[in-house]
Amino acid sequence: MLEFKNVSYIYPKGYRALTNINLFIEKGEFVFLVGPVGAGKTTILKLIYREITPTVGKIFFENQDLSLLSHHQVPYYRRRLGIVFQDFKLLNYKTVWHNISYPLEVTLVPMKDIIKRVFGVLKLVGLTDKRNFYPDELSGGEQQQVAIARAIVNNPSIFIADEPTGNLDFRSTQKIMEIIHEINKMGTTVIMSTHNIDIVNKFNKRVVYVQNGMLVDDTKNEKISVILERESYDTNTI
Repeated sequence: MLEFKNVSYIYPKGYRALTNINLFIEKGEFVFLVGPVGAGKTTILKLIYREITPTVGKIFFENQDLSLLSHHQVPYYRRRLGIVFQDFKLLNYKTVWHNISYPLEVTLVPMKDIIKRVFGVLKLVGLTDKRNFYPDELSGGEQQQVAIARAIVNNPSIFIADEPTGNLDFRSTQKIMEIIHEINKMGTTVIMSTHNIDIVNKFNKRVVYVQNGMLVDDTKNEKISVILERESYDTNTI
């Protein structure tokens, strides 16, 4: 489904963020992307959603070379993705409902379909009763739930989460992870970066470990826990 072939990336001022990354992610997989700050995790995610293109190498999504997408084609490609960040990126002047419906409205989805889809994702994230609230009336965890609902309302092929629980407390983190796990169970591929060792251990999914811009491990075994503990990761339990 998604493949990195000998991918390296050097930022314009000369900083080498990634070196010779080879990675294949199958449809429906749940992959944790882990590693110390500055390891290259966010750069990998940026390459996936085509904010940047490789300096060297190729990235393929369903056998399509992403570097060959035209400027006009990129927005259509991104509709295949659901993207969530640590800082939510909600529109504060819009209600929960309209934050979620906005991506459908701008692509001219019929209103009857918008209503059906928005209610469906609101139910999934547990915020049906807060659909008329504004973001500043919600807790941080609830805001992230809205961001997740907005990200999946288009039924994406891949759900990308960049440190989605980084600013959340234990209870909110638990809720967010339950939702993301449910999204994966529905058949959506999940790629999630995290510093939280206990999330990684609890969900026992594939773990891709990046260090100094290189992929140094790709496994499900206990070796990852040892690596993460050595790197002094967040040990808040979940």
